[in-house]
Amino acid sequence: MLVRYTRIAIIGGGPAGLAAAKSFGLLPTNFEVDLFERNDKLGGVWVYTEKKPNGLQEIKNINNPSVGRNELFSPMYKYLETNITGKLMQYANSTFPPDAFVYPTRQEVFQYLQEYSNTIPQSTKIHLNSNVLSLTKKDSIWEVQVENLKDKKTSIKQYDAIVLANGHFEVPFIPRVDGLNSWHIKLPLSITHAKYFTDPNDFANKNVLVVGSSSSGTDIAIQLTVRCNKVYVSNRSNSLGPEFKNLRAKVIGLITKYDFDNNRSVTTAEGETVSDIDAVIFCTGYRYDFPFLKSYMNDGSIIDAEGTVVHNIYKQIFYIPDPSLAFLALPKQIVPMPLAESQAAVLSRVFSGKMKLPDKETMISEYSKELEMKGKEFHNLKFPADADYCKSLQEWINLNNLTNYGLHAPTWDKEKYEDRSISGSMKSDRISEVIEHANTLRDKGEDFRLLR
Repeated sequence: MLVRYTRIAIIGGGPAGLAAAKSFGLLPTNFEVDLFERNDKLGGVWVYTEKKPNGLQEIKNINNPSVGRNELFSPMYKYLETNITGKLMQYANSTFPPDAFVYPTRQEVFQYLQEYSNTIPQSTKIHLNSNVLSLTKKDSIWEVQVENLKDKKTSIKQYDAIVLANGHFEVPFIPRVDGLNSWHIKLPLSITHAKYFTDPNDFANKNVLVVGSSSSGTDIAIQLTVRCNKVYVSNRSNSLGPEFKNLRAKVIGLITKYDFDNNRSVTTAEGETVSDIDAVIFCTGYRYDFPFLKSYMNDGSIIDAEGTVVHNIYKQIFYIPDPSLAFLALPKQIVPMPLAESQAAVLSRVFSGKMKLPDKETMISEYSKELEMKGKEFHNLKFPADADYCKSLQEWINLNNLTNYGLHAPTWDKEKYEDRSISGSMKSDRISEVIEHANTLRDKGEDFRLLR
């Protein structure tokens, strides 16, 4: 299937949107590209917002699937460092400065993205403070309704194709558990999500339950141990890795009941009960959400009810029923920036007409097999899947003799593959170091600060 588009709209100016803008700009094809970013600066999730309200406070149903939508701030928290090294996470031909930390801070990543944005050809028009309200397809034309957040004026622009790079860190996912919503209604400020977390000092002297033990969950739990009275971490396995052996927190199993009236207690699947909890922080991830995709969202053909899978997607990029709609950086447990460039390199070559998509039957067949095999983990590309996926995209480009045409994404050679393969063990060592650092701060009565 050969497609050829000229007018392209990119939604989102974070790491993926920037990669797309650069990839289109480097092709000799005469694209007309507009990038819409609702913040007043580029960077997406890495644009830190210090003052964040608890978006759960005013709602009556904590499991409402639109909770957190259209909140114009990032889930980035004050004391954050990356969970992969700067060397591994960087784009092709754009390195972190020599004095950057091995695990860069959020400030360093933000500055890195600003530098990368300067490499985008000026042919791409970047629109800041521009909130996309709706995307609708009329005949073969996409109409994009955009609100200027400065003057509140709206306009409608037309495009041949759309690139969705709006990220998936906006709408919190909170599991449905018996008693949780009742607790939330009785004491709204005691229930929150990692999206609204900023500073561990906000929970000083409290008993805090952290639900979830992914990167953000364990990182937040470590920070909380410095000033909190007690910290509990809940996960399905009722255990954490050996690197957490000195963590001053109690690990408990999957929570099956919240009981506010019974001493603010929770009960786990194993029957264990923990009481006197002052605050609950859900570190349970996010839903995929595209609220502006009006003409596609009504029938459920894009996202499942829980927001965990984006359906009918070929190669994690192209919407099979209409390949003029593309998605970037949907996969999880990945190295985002190299993957974004790998996807963008393929996307720009397809949209320019230089590379063909298979026929719809072939794309549907491949997608269906992948979905059947992975289910709700459809977008999970945990290593080595992420590296192999990026390599497969590059091989697709190479087979079309387009290796030196346009953006060349990071090459997953032996060295990069090895770096990725040891990234988990390296991070485990780092976690052990940070825990010892947190324990020392607590013993000294000091506030948390990054280990540097």
